[in-house]
Amino acid sequence: MFNTYNWGGYFIYWLPDKPVFVDGRTDLYGDTFLSKDYLETASGAPGWDATLDKYKINYVVMEADSGLARNLRTAPGWKLDYEDKQAVVFVRQAVSNG
Repeated sequence: MFNTYNWGGYFIYWLPDKPVFVDGRTDLYGDTFLSKDYLETASGAPGWDATLDKYKINYVVMEADSGLARNLRTAPGWKLDYEDKQAVVFVRQAVSNG
């Protein structure tokens, strides 16, 4: 799961069997991970899709108005699975081999 930093601790508590991408324990992640892998991806900066591929992310839970959510709305291979005023959930679609 690629999740927003703001909800990582909540997911750790309520979904302990699902690993989070990031949470409030910033000292565990390091500056490079937080600035490049998390912040650039969450904002929808160029290369966001490469990060999701790198970490084999199959679903994304983000704020509805995030840059990443905006990009995923039109990205091939991703489907909007849930949306409300605050959050969106996108699921990676399986690739068909013929």
